[in-house]
Amino acid sequence: MKNHSQAEKRILIFSAFLPLALALAFAAFLFFRAESIKNAASGPLPKEEASHLQENLGEIYPKQILRPLPYSLLPPEFDTNARSAILINANTGEILFEKNADAQIPPASMTKLFLIYGVLKKVLEGKISLDDIIPIDERAIAAAMPPRSSLMFLGKGQIVTLRELLQGLSVASGNDAAHQIAFALYGSMENFIEETNALIKSLGLQKTRIVESSGYSEENLTTAREMAAFCKIYLEEFPDALEEFHSIKRFVFPKEKNIPNEQRGRTRQDFSHGIPEEIWTSFTLENTNKLLGRLEGCDGIKTGHIDESGYNLALTTIRGGVRYISVTMKGPGATMAEGDEMRCADGTVLHEWAHGAFCEIAFPEKEQFNVPLYGAKEKSVALCAAFERDFVVPKNPIQMENGIFAAVAGGAENGDVSFKVFLPEFIFGKVECCAPYGKIVASKNGIALAEIPLVAQRGAEDANGFVKRCDALILKMKNGRY
Repeated sequence: MKNHSQAEKRILIFSAFLPLALALAFAAFLFFRAESIKNAASGPLPKEEASHLQENLGEIYPKQILRPLPYSLLPPEFDTNARSAILINANTGEILFEKNADAQIPPASMTKLFLIYGVLKKVLEGKISLDDIIPIDERAIAAAMPPRSSLMFLGKGQIVTLRELLQGLSVASGNDAAHQIAFALYGSMENFIEETNALIKSLGLQKTRIVESSGYSEENLTTAREMAAFCKIYLEEFPDALEEFHSIKRFVFPKEKNIPNEQRGRTRQDFSHGIPEEIWTSFTLENTNKLLGRLEGCDGIKTGHIDESGYNLALTTIRGGVRYISVTMKGPGATMAEGDEMRCADGTVLHEWAHGAFCEIAFPEKEQFNVPLYGAKEKSVALCAAFERDFVVPKNPIQMENGIFAAVAGGAENGDVSFKVFLPEFIFGKVECCAPYGKIVASKNGIALAEIPLVAQRGAEDANGFVKRCDALILKMKNGRY
């Protein structure tokens, strides 16, 4: 009887302490669970998983060739002579200025840029070399070109490389060179038209179409916006083209090496009665872009003029590693000299303003931010920038106008741009891969200028009901939120 009483006492004691033991065990579980979440960190993604993440982010946040500024900008205190114009940062694609930028206008000799781009792609693909000799097609010599054509003075029998033809296109804007390349590299003008328009379409240019290679036809059409987008693509893919072709101030042609043996040593030709089919007299051809050597940092790119287009200019400058591209179209001018001066004035005011008014800023290098994860099968989730992006900011202070901030560009002070990371204290429950959960914000003078989303590198599934309730309790005890 006595032993039975002792057993009952033990049971009573055990029963009394069991809830406390369970409570202590549960508290310990919660403590160690909270600590494990607090100290958890997501490791780096495997190479294949990282590649897959970038592919998905590329689809969710597609790269734009051109994009508006991420802040409001007061209009500058100038206008262009040209009826259509646009100015962009060549790195970021941000549009700093635009005026009737979607009007379709003949590009005139800016058309030749599409030809050069197509040729350089063929060179890159190994289909031809810049030093290959291009046979002269008599249908495309200078004497066969329409009246008032710009020429590099190709003649029968000349020995010319593809490099020289591209230089003749870039410097002298030679229509004869444009036709020679179309016939030699594409087989016919029709083939050039078909292939080039397909290439233009693949670049996403919807309002641009080409009907011949020189730009002489008014049926060639583009817009300032699409021409600027194309120039950005062209210079990104072939940056050496600026030094190789577009920044050459003058070009002598034909040189002695270009002249057939039987034509060498002859007296200088008389061109007063027209252009002869054979040409052995050399010309010093000045670049049609008169801002080379005149506007600081100017190293390209291409002029254009026919009556229907007015005076066009695709222009680029670089200073301190920062490059801008402008396109002005339908520029006025009663004479060639007047039209050239006015398009040069437009290019000068746009680029001087851009370099003087803006500075280029880079978001901090992409890094990983760990966020605690409750109520999920994982204990933490890594957030990363959805994309890497530079942007331009005005050098002047930010001003307020009618309750809406507006950047006033035009000063000389860089000012400080600060970056702030906004992260959630924690995330509860399921996480979607690539979904945004935070952001990095760039600001100047306390006003946000641009931001980049911070997205989950991996997804995470909901935990079971018990773990979710436990995590909710942890958060309630910690933050009073659950």
